[in-house]
Amino acid sequence: MNFRFFIFFVALLSLISCRKDEPDYEKRNSYFKNIVPPITSDSTINCTTYNIHLGFKAYDDPWSEEAIGGSFDQINQLVEILQKIDADIIALQEVPVNRSNTIVKNFLEILAARLQMNYAFGAHGYNDAVYPVEGEWGNAILTKFKINSIHNEEVEYIDKWARRSVLNAQLQLNDTTILNALSLHHMPTLEGIPNTADYIEQLNGPVVMMGDFNYLGEINDFELIGYSDVDSTYLKHGIDRIFYQKEYFEVLEIGHEDDVNFTSDHRAQYGILKILPD
Repeated sequence: MNFRFFIFFVALLSLISCRKDEPDYEKRNSYFKNIVPPITSDSTINCTTYNIHLGFKAYDDPWSEEAIGGSFDQINQLVEILQKIDADIIALQEVPVNRSNTIVKNFLEILAARLQMNYAFGAHGYNDAVYPVEGEWGNAILTKFKINSIHNEEVEYIDKWARRSVLNAQLQLNDTTILNALSLHHMPTLEGIPNTADYIEQLNGPVVMMGDFNYLGEINDFELIGYSDVDSTYLKHGIDRIFYQKEYFEVLEIGHEDDVNFTSDHRAQYGILKILPD
């Protein structure tokens, strides 16, 4: 074999091998697991939304290769905050999975185990602080209810790095009611809100939609199809919101959990909803 051809052949094999090791950047992984005996309720549900900044402190940059986060200490801080609220359903945004600069690679699983809640994850895609990327990020649902199934719906797409999805976990509230519990994190584009509205109009049964909407004005798209914002008279124009359907629920209590330790660049917000009779 010609020596130059041999060198070219070895280099080509090496390149192919490296490409095989790279993830599919267009892929959006999703999964769920029930790890605790579920509760049921036909009276109230406590719903919380919380952007956890990829497991980093508020003043750290999770997209920096030099920054390190996602530690067990950070999980402890999140557990302390969320245990105070004692939610039945928690929608998390900016959830890390196996990222290069995260210490705890299975961050969501450890957090769910500490809180004794079932969990679901839906990725926006592969994004990391290094290239080729190692990990994903996305939305999650933690819940005391049984997760029957999940769906991860893409609602925004600019390119393989800038794309967002809505995670929908179908939860068994009681013998007769299945709730669509949504966690989302929009980009500040013109696509996310109308595309999300189109998606939830197709769903059967009650919906509670929580997340970081990245929009500071009124969101009329959801009001027009029968949804209300629990914070509409409290933290008006905030980007973290909880929307519910007026035909299924009414608001009993709303609030947030302040964090003096700057655990995240957002705060956990909650709404206690009364389940209306059929």
